[in-house]
Amino acid sequence: MTAPPSGPLAALWPAGPVEIAVLTVLTLVTAVVAAAVVDGARARSRAVVRTAGGSSADPLARLLASSRRGFSRTRLGRGLADRLAGGSVRLAPLDFAALVVGAGVLAALVVRPLLGVVGGLLVVALAVAGASRWLQRRRGKRVEAFVGQLPEVARVMSNASAAGLSMPTAVGMVAREVADPAGTEFRVVSEQMALGASLDAALLDLDRRLPSRELRVLVRTLVIQRRSGGALSTALAGLAGTLEQRKELRREVITAVSGARFSGVVVALLGVVSVFVMNLISPGALDALATSGPGRLVLLASAVLFAVGALLIRRLTDLEV
Repeated sequence: MTAPPSGPLAALWPAGPVEIAVLTVLTLVTAVVAAAVVDGARARSRAVVRTAGGSSADPLARLLASSRRGFSRTRLGRGLADRLAGGSVRLAPLDFAALVVGAGVLAALVVRPLLGVVGGLLVVALAVAGASRWLQRRRGKRVEAFVGQLPEVARVMSNASAAGLSMPTAVGMVAREVADPAGTEFRVVSEQMALGASLDAALLDLDRRLPSRELRVLVRTLVIQRRSGGALSTALAGLAGTLEQRKELRREVITAVSGARFSGVVVALLGVVSVFVMNLISPGALDALATSGPGRLVLLASAVLFAVGALLIRRLTDLEV
């Protein structure tokens, strides 16, 4: 067996069988995800073969497809799939989760000589939380842009309804005439309707991808007016003006609470940074705390207090317009 390196590289060499096992698993996960990303063109060919009644002869491809389907059926997979679609991230839920966890484990192994085992676990948690926050923020920006386009969407549909066009045609007009993200999302709605989905189901799927109160109002208006046979063009024209006013109000509210939201982020980061600084000043302090009863209580109490503070600030600044 090859002896561990000495000198500067010794600090990065895994210290025991647990680290070696983790590195092996990480290597396998990275290889699988890399194969899935590179296999994009072949995946389309396999889809054509399956549609024609054939089957793929690639065992790795079948394993990946089966794993992706199984994970996507779970509650976590469905929620992650909606967030990825809302954020316009072209990755399968399983691929995204594997990349995030793999990157977190790799970073934990790199910083373990400096931060210890507890610090490495915190790095993994930070990687997962950071990826979740990044995805939520990306989705939130897309939702904001989509909500800002809803008055234009309502006006286009109102004009189409006033001209006597059907609802599928009006949805197609929105997909052609409105820019991204509304145009892209309504193109998906139009394609779903062309494949046999009802307008209600297609719009509900859109609401799962980009949830917002304004979109729900538009969906309910379309459904109620279509079922009751009312003046859809008049209702949509009035809704366009209301959505325009709500857009301005949302902009003012976001500007007013932006400072408090930033304070909440700073409060959460201060706790993590202070723990890392403490371990850098006194190497091994985190591991020593984690191996004693009073130390565990201190770590738990600190984590709870910082989490409660960040949560309270977020609840106070989370205003629904």
